[in-house]
This record gives sequence, C-alpha cells and structure tokens, in this order.
Amino acid sequence: MGMHTIAPESRTDISVFLITPDSKERGGREQLSRLMEESLRNVTANRIEVFRLPRLQVKTRMLERLSGRIDGITAETEAYLLKRLSQISPDCIFIDGSNLGRLARLLRKSGITLPIVTFYHNVEARFFFDALRAAPSVRALGVLFANTMGERWAAKYSHRRVLLNERDARLHARLYRRAGTDLLPMALRDQYDPTAAMAERPWDKPYALFVGGGFYANFEGMAWYAEKVAPYAPLDTVVIGRGMNVHRTRLERWGGVHVVGEVDEMAIWYAHAQIIVAPILSGSGMKTKVAEALMHGKPIAGTAEAFEGYDLVADEGLDCCTTPADFLGVLQGAVSVEAGFDPELRRRYVQYHSGDSMRATLKRILENACRHKIT
Repeated sequence: MGMHTIAPESRTDISVFLITPDSKERGGREQLSRLMEESLRNVTANRIEVFRLPRLQVKTRMLERLSGRIDGITAETEAYLLKRLSQISPDCIFIDGSNLGRLARLLRKSGITLPIVTFYHNVEARFFFDALRAAPSVRALGVLFANTMGERWAAKYSHRRVLLNERDARLHARLYRRAGTDLLPMALRDQYDPTAAMAERPWDKPYALFVGGGFYANFEGMAWYAEKVAPYAPLDTVVIGRGMNVHRTRLERWGGVHVVGEVDEMAIWYAHAQIIVAPILSGSGMKTKVAEALMHGKPIAGTAEAFEGYDLVADEGLDCCTTPADFLGVLQGAVSVEAGFDPELRRRYVQYHSGDSMRATLKRILENACRHKIT
C-alpha cells in the first residue's frame, strides 16, 4: 500500500537529517527501515534529507571494521557527511541503527551540537553474541566486536536512544550504563490483501505457516520445532522465507515440515494458513513475523521470545508455548477450524504496529529530542 497521509496536528515542523544504510534486502530489519524513512517524510511534511551509506563492492579491511567502519561507513563517507552537514541546517539527526554509533561519535567530536537520535533495531551486542554462540568463528567474533563498539558509541554520543521494547531498554542500561529514552515498537507497512483468501490455495492440505529468513535464530527455532513438534502435529508446517532453502534437508528430515523458501505472494500463504507458528528460542528486539501475522489477522503459536515486546499473549488467538506439548495442543485446536481472519488481531496491528502508530510515536520522539535535550 502507498504512503498514508496524516492530519496536520500529527505533523511537526522539525527538519530531519536521516542516516541509513542503502539496502535492497527484504528482511524484517529492512522493512522497518523503509517504513521509518517513509514515516519521517510524512511526519515532517518532507522536511527530510536522507544520507545513504553505500553498499560497498569491496570488503573493508578487518582493522577498519573493528574500528566501527561497518555497513557502508568509510573515511570517504565520513568526510562527505561532515561536508554535507556544514551546508545545511537540519533541526535533528536521526541515525537508523545503533551499529552506526561511530557516526554519532564523529559528529559530536566534530563539534556538531544538533540533537542525535539513534534507533536500535536490536541490542546488537546481544544479537551478535547469540549469533557467535550459534556458529562460532573468528569472523563472527569480529562482527560481534565491531557492532558492540559501534553500539557503545551510540549509547554514549546519542541524545536520544530509541529501543523496541522494555527488555532491550533494560539490557542496554546494564551493558552501557545509559538508559534508553524512548520506546518505538515494531511496525510494518500494511500489506494485508482481503482478496487473497479468494485466491487458489497454495498448499493442498491444511497447514501451519512459519515465515522467516535463513538467519541463525529462525533456523535454531525451526530445527527444534522440526524435531520435537512437527512429526507429531496434526497438520503440515510450511516454511517460507529467503535463505531457508539451504536448511531444507535438516528441517524436513523428521517429517511434517515442508520448506518452500522465498515466495512472491506472501498474502496468499497467510490467508490460507490455519495458524502461524513462531518457535523462536533466542534473539533481541521484536520479531517481525508476529506483527506480520497480526496484520493478516492470523492466530499465532509462539514462544515467549517470539512475543517479546508485544504484550498480547493473554489475548485469544495468541498462544505462548514453552514445550512441544504446548505447541501440539494449539495445533490440534487449529486443525479443526476453517482458516480464517480475526478482526480483533488485525485491530491490534492497526493500533500498535502499523505505520500510523509509528508516525505518532516518531512525532513525539522528534519533538522531545529538539525541545528537551538529554545527554
């Protein structure tokens, strides 16, 4: 769906300089970044300039990365950033990612006094520690060090530190001795298509649906589910998501799981699913797959980790599962009803995790940054 318009009282006269990586990926982080940019444009009535960190064709040297020059940060981009900021006069600098903390440090050390707002997609130190634990390697250790260094600088040099949920805020305070200043829950651009339910079924039997790309937390959770739950479940579990194909052999070996991989029409798969499963065992931030299921009005069986930050597990249609037996009990109930649409779950998305909800929160964050500077 296209950009929504908002009422004048929902806008601000603040101008923003947004620093964000240039990414063509389609994962949850990238979806959130694109919605963030769109929402900032709307809230500021297009008083925004976007500084995109380039996608580098050549890998930077290890020492450069360990100094926080990651995700497109180079000596050249730093010089151009300072030059550009000397030519314009925004009210606020918004950095999309705590891993880019080297830039917050650079700006403050260069004498720039504009309020700096940093948005944390995760507590990166936790996220990459879990990744290292899941697949130990020298490279993973280096990635952890570089992102933690950047995040430490983000914590120190940002005026406002915006996190996804209370758990991340507590962990941030413990790691960096600085509190988060704002919460901005996971939000997604609305992609619900009410006509998808009338399209031909993409799978010939009732199915549970898992949606997620092939990174460590998704594979770890689905590997557990594939062994402990899926072989005994009363319906198939279909896995869609970019990069999951490489895990097909492991995930399908026990029976009951079918890895489809990347698809073009997500709405059809959601519309015909009996239930969404989210057996996530570790991670940080908030899980895109939960907001996406709410957007499509679908019930969810997930772990406490999957529901972290949503505060919705007590609602009917959102079942928090700890053991394989918990999942199996929910799946047994799901197979006996028609795949449908729950307007109450959809309402939860609109109220808490839509673009409209993000815009209202962003307006408040920007105004607080410019009018009540926190150091």
